[in-house]
Amino acid sequence: MSGKSEIMFEKFEILEVLKKDEHAGVYLANHIYLSKKIILKVLNTAKISDPSLLERFKREAKLLAQLDHPNIIKVLDFGTSKEFFYISFEYIEGTSLRNILQESTLSKDDKKKLTIQLFKALNFAHRNRIIHRDIKPENIFVDKNLNLKLGDFGLALSAEDNFVTSPYSIVGTPGYMSPEQVSGSQLTNKSDLFSAGVVIYELYTGKNPFLKDNVTLTLNEIMSFNEDAVKENLEGLDDEIRNILTGLLKKKPAARIDSAEEILEKLNAKEDAGDYDKPENKVKKKYGIIIPLFGLLMLVIAITIIIKNDKRSEINRPGNELDTEFTAHSKANNKTEKIASEEKPSLQTNEHLTNKTDELNTSAEEQKQAVIEDLGKGGLFIECFPWADIYVDGEKIETTPLKKPLTLSAGEHTLKLVHPDYPIYSEILKIEKNKLTNLKISLESLLGFLDIKVNPWGNIYINGNYKGQTPLKEYIKVNPGFIRLQITNPNFKDVDTTVYVGQGDSLKLKFNLVTK
Repeated sequence: MSGKSEIMFEKFEILEVLKKDEHAGVYLANHIYLSKKIILKVLNTAKISDPSLLERFKREAKLLAQLDHPNIIKVLDFGTSKEFFYISFEYIEGTSLRNILQESTLSKDDKKKLTIQLFKALNFAHRNRIIHRDIKPENIFVDKNLNLKLGDFGLALSAEDNFVTSPYSIVGTPGYMSPEQVSGSQLTNKSDLFSAGVVIYELYTGKNPFLKDNVTLTLNEIMSFNEDAVKENLEGLDDEIRNILTGLLKKKPAARIDSAEEILEKLNAKEDAGDYDKPENKVKKKYGIIIPLFGLLMLVIAITIIIKNDKRSEINRPGNELDTEFTAHSKANNKTEKIASEEKPSLQTNEHLTNKTDELNTSAEEQKQAVIEDLGKGGLFIECFPWADIYVDGEKIETTPLKKPLTLSAGEHTLKLVHPDYPIYSEILKIEKNKLTNLKISLESLLGFLDIKVNPWGNIYINGNYKGQTPLKEYIKVNPGFIRLQITNPNFKDVDTTVYVGQGDSLKLKFNLVTK
């Protein structure tokens, strides 16, 4: 899938291959229908061993489709074709902020302009209850006029996700992660604010305050840095920027500046109220301008034409199965998605958070068989991947997969799911009388994951156990916490370091071996 003359998905003319591997590709392309350059991301779903990659693609399309803001990269199109899933984005004639930091000298006004635009983008995303989770210079794009666009929402979480990390997901880039990301704690908007603070610190000082010689030292620095020392390094900056950075780079989220909107107020750059108008309100404002210019009659004619055109487009619009399905999915209530259980457990989300208690109805549940025979009893049905021994109040009572619900007395019970290759899942459940509790759990969500790349190649050892030789075909599963990583190659110096992996997180590591 390369070459300038190649047409992909019957509407994208490939101009340049920007990045490509066996699973995915990123291209500069011409959108034939729009007659404009775009960025095209393509995922080959037939070749991925990690199903979460498809979920990340869908998530990015879904989230960006919700965000219409001048400082956020727009989704133009998305769809499927055979085994491929694709997203097209607007193309920015410019470069990443990383390149600007490395190659350009910016004035104070330039830096402030970029700072304001970054926090406008975050303010809009946060108002829409979306956390980016990977704010870094590489994900910030700037054109020749210093117009900034925030992109790469592939790791973002929305409120519908309950801010839960999915298996295999990368929760940030080490040098820009917040302390709560490093520790695997629940994330809020303030995690983005910390990461943005690191970017702005680098913009004004030319260096990352936490970046050390390796990943482990960097993560440890984020967890234990001296806030006063960071403040001292800002002495040469203007008061407003120094105060903002001091307020952002706090280890404890509660001590940080509360919102991007507050930062914009400090910079005297508060968003216009119109930026948050609903589409229908924008239409009203537009008509409000037309009325005094053209009169009420022209307004009536315009509305009539719009209504007729809308009806025609609704009748004549070509069908697109993916777009229809995806739009329905993005508008669906998350609670409804969780209740709609599938035949097989999925690794794509931490569905064990889905606890739905329904009234038992014998006719509706006859295929599961009635589970309540005595007063004071309730039911519990567990779906677990891959499988697990079920312990209730310390006693083993069954092994998944279950053929019918368990019958338990009403009240609180301690549940444990035990599998020899996974950490123990434990939870206190409240069983209600005459009701059925459904629990869906993926034990994969209890692990951490390592994606290791080594140049030229290396033998990988985790906590002394050999895991294979690079290039690895899949992620390495590990128990959460600090682990010892060793890389050997007879022609190069050994690597022996410690890295931290949080529960459900995936850490990408890249090593260039040094000759002996």
